[in-house]
Amino acid sequence: MGLSAGRLRQRVDLMRLVSVDNGNGGYSETWQTIAAAVPAEVIGLTGTEAVREKVLRGIRVYQITTRWREDLQPKDQLRFGDEDLNVRSAIDPFGRRDRLVILADTEGAEKTR
Repeated sequence: MGLSAGRLRQRVDLMRLVSVDNGNGGYSETWQTIAAAVPAEVIGLTGTEAVREKVLRGIRVYQITTRWREDLQPKDQLRFGDEDLNVRSAIDPFGRRDRLVILADTEGAEKTR
């Protein structure tokens, strides 16, 4: 069974850390949008808390399903609304290249804006 468009009601942005010429002979790293407003199904799986740098922070884990794409890299991040998410895994569950199921979380995600 294919992936119906009706399931893909949310939108996510695919972000990649890239080196940009800073005009002074060097480079700076910045987050760049690789794909904007990608149709997706976003399901919240769990929520927990952790102490990082002596601050209690909430951690949320999401399952995100999109149409198949080959350009997602392990160090990329997703932006869903105001949340920046680390990509933890991305699989083609049926091997048909019709969908990509991504597990992503907020733990330690760098701010992309």
